[in-house]
Amino acid sequence: MLHSMMEDQAAGLRRMLGKPSTKNFIVLSAIPSTHKNTLLFNLASTVIHAGNSSHLIDARMDQSGISSRLKTQLKSNLWDLSITNQPMHLGFYEFMQGGRISQLASIPTSQIIHHTSKLELLSKTLQNLSNDSNIWFIDTELKMDNPFLIPEFSESEVILIVSSTAASIKNGYGQLKNIANTVGRRRVALLVNHAEESQAQLVYKNIATAAKNYLSIPLSYLGHIPEDDYLVKSSMLGKSIIDAFPLSKSSQAFRSITEILIDQKLHQHFVAKSINSQPIVLEH
Repeated sequence: MLHSMMEDQAAGLRRMLGKPSTKNFIVLSAIPSTHKNTLLFNLASTVIHAGNSSHLIDARMDQSGISSRLKTQLKSNLWDLSITNQPMHLGFYEFMQGGRISQLASIPTSQIIHHTSKLELLSKTLQNLSNDSNIWFIDTELKMDNPFLIPEFSESEVILIVSSTAASIKNGYGQLKNIANTVGRRRVALLVNHAEESQAQLVYKNIATAAKNYLSIPLSYLGHIPEDDYLVKSSMLGKSIIDAFPLSKSSQAFRSITEILIDQKLHQHFVAKSINSQPIVLEH
């Protein structure tokens, strides 16, 4: 009953505010896919409870995308739906009121862009869907594919998810190198998963310094998601953290991150602290 009331309140807030402009975020990840998918699901749910609507786009070619979280397969991806003129509702699954999940295509973007007329059909589909959802998260792997080649995603903001482990930090920096080599200088917002504030700030400082000095990529600090048993419990219940445990510390963290994304305040706000940990050396 409480879940239904919260959804109704969020839907009512969306109606009162009207349809805001669509904001697209390309999400790159240097953490395990199960953790990344849980984070994306909770982030989208928090966005929805803040009075917005959200669309999660699985643009991955390795079967590790956000759509793999669904218990049932999607009936069609957006590319096939567009070029075969299928009904729009076959191209998404509504995981909660105001929240949808879609697969972009079964072929790489590099192949899609060679079909100009069909690409226009896909663009029309994306534009139509954007009328119903104003915050989009595109789950992708830039080294395997390039979602920036899709006109509707070309100006997207970039979110990079890392953890505090050395392997994840180096993986994340490697993805920044892919951005520099593929799409050039682009602002990136860093989100640190499974870390406390001091750890997250240190991770940000290390990566941001290297990215600025060697890649000329400006890195902003989006926030951190702490390790929280309630996240595991909410997943076991099949609910988002904000629905199941709205007072948990991770729920509060998701709210803070959502406020930054909605307001587009992706600016650097690293505050130096006295931390004794040694910086991690990144390969350039």
